[in-house]
Amino acid sequence: MYKRITVGVVVALMCMAMLVGCSQEEATGPKATGPDKKNIVLPIDIAGIEALIKTPDCPVMLVAMASWCAPCRAELPILQKMHERYKDRGLRIVGISLDIGGPSAMQPLVDQMGLEFPIYWGGEKVTAEYRISAIPLTYIVKNGEIVEKILGGHDEVFIENKITSLLGECEK
Repeated sequence: MYKRITVGVVVALMCMAMLVGCSQEEATGPKATGPDKKNIVLPIDIAGIEALIKTPDCPVMLVAMASWCAPCRAELPILQKMHERYKDRGLRIVGISLDIGGPSAMQPLVDQMGLEFPIYWGGEKVTAEYRISAIPLTYIVKNGEIVEKILGGHDEVFIENKITSLLGECEK
């Protein structure tokens, strides 16, 4: 019986760890404009995520992340660089924080890194709905559908190659 309880507790703790992050303004997202404006991390629900997915614009990269995740943190400056380089060609990168501490957990990192692309906080409901068990996790969305999932952190060359292939399909 002791063994069953111990196994149950371990499984429960592992599930909580994944939900913590292992794993609405308008649909255009929170914006930072001007030197004194901040890119505010706002909560988003399942309907908000679905609205982002269904946007009939160019392809979108939805990136699930957490502030404590080392591969996520390493990828953020690359995503910012790609945002700056390709936003005028139609690139849309949207971050979804899964931190258990709410939007305030990701906000200091957004401020510190000067991230300008929209970042929302999705929390546990988004984690469960999209069955996110590891992060970073990038969803490639085309024509209102998730067409690809890319697990793990990647280098600048990989990310830029993915973006340029997406923009090839974008008529902006």
